[in-house]
Amino acid sequence: MRALARAGSGHGFVMYGTARPLAPFTDRPVNLRWPMRLGTGVLAKSNIAWMQTGVNRMLAADGVDLFWSPRHLLPFRARGIAKVATVQDFWHLHYPEQQPRLNRTANRVLIKRILKMADHIVTTSQATADDAVEHYRVAPERITVVPLGVDSTVFRRLSGAEIASFLDRYRIPGRFVLAMDVYNPRKNFASVLEAFARLPEDLRASLQIIGLGKPRRTAGEVDPRAIAERLGVLDRLVLPGDAPIDDLVGLYSGAEAFLYPSAYEGFGMPVLEAMACGCPVITSNVSSLPEVAGGAALLVDPIDAEAISGALVSVTRDATLRGRLVQAGGQRAAGLTWEATAAGMLAVFEGVLADRQRKGGA
Repeated sequence: MRALARAGSGHGFVMYGTARPLAPFTDRPVNLRWPMRLGTGVLAKSNIAWMQTGVNRMLAADGVDLFWSPRHLLPFRARGIAKVATVQDFWHLHYPEQQPRLNRTANRVLIKRILKMADHIVTTSQATADDAVEHYRVAPERITVVPLGVDSTVFRRLSGAEIASFLDRYRIPGRFVLAMDVYNPRKNFASVLEAFARLPEDLRASLQIIGLGKPRRTAGEVDPRAIAERLGVLDRLVLPGDAPIDDLVGLYSGAEAFLYPSAYEGFGMPVLEAMACGCPVITSNVSSLPEVAGGAALLVDPIDAEAISGALVSVTRDATLRGRLVQAGGQRAAGLTWEATAAGMLAVFEGVLADRQRKGGA
């Protein structure tokens, strides 16, 4: 939204929501100087219900030409208005057991209808676009891939002094590797722990694993402590819970490597965040992660502990490789900005409006 506002496109924008949007990573309202329409009453407690009632009425009153939803919700009865939806992922197809049954059913029904009725679909990766084509038979020409961006004013390389101060404040002794969302089975933290246990003894003794995240109420939840204890590496594991954004930047910046062997991602923002902070990345060779990494990370089979261990040995012991990953990662992150995302979205909006105009505004 903020990048669209800075783009100076000449278009007018109106925002619709059930609450005022907050600036990323803060509790401060975002100030875009756009008209803001807020839902009220019982129906506004549900985004789905409000989208089909209040939003429909507001769109007609505001004379909107095109409605864009950054997730899979659209006002079905808003006639005469072009509709664009960004579908972030299809994890309800790949990992249905991780969603409550009601959410899983709602997503299946909503996404199928939205993919059919939208004038155009946006995905944040080609992998997600391929899912739409394969599983929902969406015509490829109805899909545009617009990658997400990373905010370089937030995710940045800290100086040596800043990193040292951070590590001292958090009492992190020596070297460490970082992982994220460690209770989620889809992130394969069990493979990370097994890989760590396979490291040469001297390297294992010199490293700690910091695993971020909190327990999840989903089927198959991972118990990192139990796995680490079974593998004999519990003394090397630190589980601080979730990290505020400033602390996350410090952890990315100070880590020997960021390990993200996720089995499925619609995009994989943590890969870009780590790269922007100068952290070498080891991530999966499946789903959207290779295209997000863009050749600037080591890619591994997410369930191959031996491959993950070998990659970790390489990153921590090969200074030339580490330097190459840091440089390439910084360049990759610098090329994926919110300004580029906004430009891509504007191109989609203008293309959809032009197409409708050619067809007589149907």
